[in-house]
Amino acid sequence: MRVLAICVMALLFGFIGSMPLAGPIAIIAVSRASRGKYGEALRIGLGAAAAEGVYAGIAFWGYTTFLARHAIVVPISHGATAIVLVAIGVRFAFWKPPDAKETDANKAGSALLGFSVSAINPTLLLTWSAAVAFLYSRGLNEPSPAYAIPFGLSAAAGIGAWFVTLAALLRRYQGRVPRQGLKWFVRSMGLVLVVLGLWSGVKLVRMIA
Repeated sequence: MRVLAICVMALLFGFIGSMPLAGPIAIIAVSRASRGKYGEALRIGLGAAAAEGVYAGIAFWGYTTFLARHAIVVPISHGATAIVLVAIGVRFAFWKPPDAKETDANKAGSALLGFSVSAINPTLLLTWSAAVAFLYSRGLNEPSPAYAIPFGLSAAAGIGAWFVTLAALLRRYQGRVPRQGLKWFVRSMGLVLVVLGLWSGVKLVRMIA
């Protein structure tokens, strides 16, 4: 798998993974936009994207540096991908936009706030490790650890692109999330993730067989 394909996958992971508005960054961003502060909402998202891109790069570097030489990585990648994608997909498939009162939870807002909230969330490292496992299950063979840099940058670009899109939607709808359209779009993405997870599970069973 070439570096361009790796970057495209990282961008897609970042964009799709940021869609549900259940996390603290999304809630803060929507809260600011509901008060007409669309610039602050966007800066929060971009700050978070920068921090998460660092986590993505670290996850890629760690995976390729310490695990790429072991043959068992491929079947483990299939198993991890199946579990994580199905779990996330099911969560997406039943996702609902937060109530308006939930989006008022935090009144602060800046790029630094977005960066710090994501930076203190170590679960992002696990999430991006699962994303790298997915790449291994799709044929990522002995990549250079240096690819961690474009991978992290692409992940940050994908996350940033979602928040740019979200800010534009919030501005268009006067700070109100288009609930029904967003809900069914996220749910459809969830079904796609479930299918991908089941596909990885089938490939794992075939390898074992």
